[in-house]
Amino acid sequence: MRIAERLRADLGGLLRALPEQAQAASGLSRYLDVVRPTCQRIVQTLAEPAATPETLVSLPGVRGLEQFLEAVRGHGVPQQAIEIAAAAVRQFEAFLDQIGGSQAKLAARLTTSRARPEAGSLEAEAERAGLFEAAARVTGRRIDTAVSLHVFQPAADDDSMLERMLAHGVIGSRIRPGGMPMVLCSGNTLTLEQPDGPARLLDDAPAAGKTQSAILAPFTTRPLPTVTSRGSKGKLVQVIDPDSLSGEIELDIMLGERSRHPMYDESGATTFDEIWTLVNAPTRQLIFDVYVEERLERRFRPSVDAQMWYPNLSSPGDDRWITRFPSQPRLQLLGRGISQAASPAYSRHAALTAFFFERLGLDPNRFVGFRSEVAYPIWRAGYRMAFEAVEG
Repeated sequence: MRIAERLRADLGGLLRALPEQAQAASGLSRYLDVVRPTCQRIVQTLAEPAATPETLVSLPGVRGLEQFLEAVRGHGVPQQAIEIAAAAVRQFEAFLDQIGGSQAKLAARLTTSRARPEAGSLEAEAERAGLFEAAARVTGRRIDTAVSLHVFQPAADDDSMLERMLAHGVIGSRIRPGGMPMVLCSGNTLTLEQPDGPARLLDDAPAAGKTQSAILAPFTTRPLPTVTSRGSKGKLVQVIDPDSLSGEIELDIMLGERSRHPMYDESGATTFDEIWTLVNAPTRQLIFDVYVEERLERRFRPSVDAQMWYPNLSSPGDDRWITRFPSQPRLQLLGRGISQAASPAYSRHAALTAFFFERLGLDPNRFVGFRSEVAYPIWRAGYRMAFEAVEG
């Protein structure tokens, strides 16, 4: 799987470095003077939303990829990028040698493995459960269910602006004396210093300092905790300060916020490209929902994955295959409206979703929902829902 991810990332970088007219199969064939079937297999494979084991079958063979790389060399593409891709092709060749020397052998193996029961997913969940228990003992924190509920739409007063509304929190969060404090982070899709973009609370108050109005009270344990917010350069951090503890406590906390920023950045690329939720405490269940207004939903194709975040909470850009975990989550289509919002991971999730749309004054039937629900999400992983623009 990692070989497929690496090839897809490295070849995609080369293709994007070519002129726009050379990024479709016919144009690529003419521009590089490479036979069209090779170019078509590359372009079609890279158009898929994510790499899979079948990527290694749908790409051209090693000789075809080498011909592509050789043709690219004379067309202004950075030499370093070509050498990186060449190393990925050599890794692909070594892998094929190990399994019998051909893509046909690989295709046969994939067909056989697809016919077997998927025991690996159960094994991966058991391993993640072990990590949960160990991390809970180390940190003195554990969460029964973490919720990240996003709503996106073009701004009502200016469709060149994108609005993001977020309800997020923890259910059954247990803290013991001497354990780590409770912190809720939201990866923001804007720079907080922008005059049109700072994150705000649902009552339009700034998300800075003591921010009690951030709390969604019907879904938060009473007495309500103290919440302080701060953020810079695209990150918002909300810290919950419970009273001094004489023993272990259990809390439910749900917070809300909103922000808006330009739909496109200075280069013309869409800013509605990926949404993250970070598992920063040991968690038993994750509910990660994204609702997209119908005008946006028609223009994008979603996918989901889990990444190991770097220590500074960054990720490696186009080389995300480096930090992608072997065990990947699944994406579920909830459909239009919120009739499918209920989840066994949180008995009040449907009520929370309805409450949030009502609080925002939005008609949920104008939105299409997507969900990734994970048992024992990996501690310190970032779960990413990506939205790829659909041409035309």
